[in-house]
Amino acid sequence: MESNGREASIVTVELCSQHILNVRWAPGAIVRETDARALKNRVAELSLGRSLPMLVEMAAMEWIDRRAMAIFAAPWPLARMALLGECPVDEVIARFYTARHNHACPTQFFTSRDEAMGWLTKG
Repeated sequence: MESNGREASIVTVELCSQHILNVRWAPGAIVRETDARALKNRVAELSLGRSLPMLVEMAAMEWIDRRAMAIFAAPWPLARMALLGECPVDEVIARFYTARHNHACPTQFFTSRDEAMGWLTKG
């Protein structure tokens, strides 16, 4: 996905064999409204109307703008969402996001991929 005329994609989305959506942000990503809209559209394409679990690999994101945060907080066709972070900034972003928004699906922050995947597949 390209966004804001940037040449390199800052996010990739794929559907894993376990029917889990896997979102990977580029390290240091600055996420804007257009990025959030493109991600939401791609998730809808891959989901085919199903509510699937989603793993979001934050990869030391730098920042998410207010409009992108609002898009992320709106209803999505998701069963549950695991936010996977690797640094304190990721955790701060995740905690801020989960504290400010009511979610249509259960959402949790993890620092372990195995724990996140276990939580996503138990539901």
